Amino acid sequence: MLRALTPSPYPSRAAAWSLVAILFLASILNTIDRSMLNFLVDSVRRDLAVSDVQISLLQGLSFSIFYVSAGLPLGLIADRVSRVKLLMLGSFIWSAATLASGLAPSYGWLFAGRMIVGFGEATLGPCAMPLISDSFPPARRGRPISLHLLGGSIAAGLSAVLIGWILQQAPLGTFAIFPGAAHAAPWRIAFVIAGALGIFLIGGLAFQPEPARRGVAVNAASSYRLRPIANYLRDNAAVFLFLYLGFAAFSLATWAMVNWSAAMLMRQYALSPQAVAQGFGTNFIIAGAAGALLSGQLLDVRSVHATPGAKLAILGILPLCTLPAAAATLASGSFLATMLVASMILVSPMVSIVMLRALSEMMPNDMRGLSVSLLSLFGTMIGGVLGPLLVAICTEHVFRDDSMVGRSILIVAAPFLVLSSACYFSARHALKLSLANRTGLGRTMAADMLRTAPAEEVGRT
Repeated sequence: MLRALTPSPYPSRAAAWSLVAILFLASILNTIDRSMLNFLVDSVRRDLAVSDVQISLLQGLSFSIFYVSAGLPLGLIADRVSRVKLLMLGSFIWSAATLASGLAPSYGWLFAGRMIVGFGEATLGPCAMPLISDSFPPARRGRPISLHLLGGSIAAGLSAVLIGWILQQAPLGTFAIFPGAAHAAPWRIAFVIAGALGIFLIGGLAFQPEPARRGVAVNAASSYRLRPIANYLRDNAAVFLFLYLGFAAFSLATWAMVNWSAAMLMRQYALSPQAVAQGFGTNFIIAGAAGALLSGQLLDVRSVHATPGAKLAILGILPLCTLPAAAATLASGSFLATMLVASMILVSPMVSIVMLRALSEMMPNDMRGLSVSLLSLFGTMIGGVLGPLLVAICTEHVFRDDSMVGRSILIVAAPFLVLSSACYFSARHALKLSLANRTGLGRTMAADMLRTAPAEEVGRT
């Protein structure tokens, strides 16, 4: 049974965009805390005497364990409690865990710290997307969603800039004024600084009101019944399964590239960590910002917004545009290789933004948080764990040569990008069939197109 939520006006323009600004900051800090290890691979490996495979477990498995296992229940909780307060709690947890990771005396401590970071960061997606959907009408969601994810898109570059600056300043004694920092390894200082930045996010969230929920729901208010949710997913399984599998395949390829491309540039082209961080920083900020803003503009085009299946067609094309980045190792020089990797940073936020926009239209209001958690499940547990791990295994056990990490990226990433495209086009075909058969999915999408939901019952699943 799909039931309409009580109609209410959208928040004021100022309140809505203020919330987006805070979510933009949350996305930046979330991604910095998650991705900074990618630019410190060899430093951490030497300091803690660990292998590439162990580093890949820090990049993927340790973060993903709680990020995924906690993500689904947190998605259900976010659909029924104050999302602003839940996000405040998560921000505190991931910031404190990042800071503690910089104090890690051993690999086990750092592994545990990354696990807790994953738990805290699991609150962002299920809270952010529903907050935006309840603050803006459907025809105006493209830009706020793109601005929120713009933070994550440029954060990899900001993280690289931050790491490059710390690597330059640490030997000069810039941080010696802080207790224990004089003789600390630069990677430890980086983790402590990144964790401490979370206080600004928590302070900003404290002043944000909770927007009213709108649209349709599968449950009565505050109900945690799972059967209606399971029925909705089952009835539209062909659409959602292909959507999530497409995202998982794309995530596997991009996590493989993002996590190991810095190491590829250092090992294959003999670049210093500072040079790689600076090059990545500038290019990633520009490419990430361009990708996020371009996708927001594209999604708000009337024909894309109003045409069923248009967003899924875009999703089918984008993974193929990422194939040159997977082949960056074949570039004739480090500059071209860096540009090719940056092209992946251009496309990656576009996939995430289009995917989230499509899900916000297809899911009832009290399933939107869960839908983002499911996205994290497929993208992180499959992509985030297997992508870095497969590259490390290929490098250590197939090529048996650290300098061949770029070839490992190509072998792992390229096939999954093609698979991702095929899954998205299959989801588009399944969506057209579902709409033709007038299922509950079609009624949910029709209700979301209205500025306010009708007061009466919308229909039956």
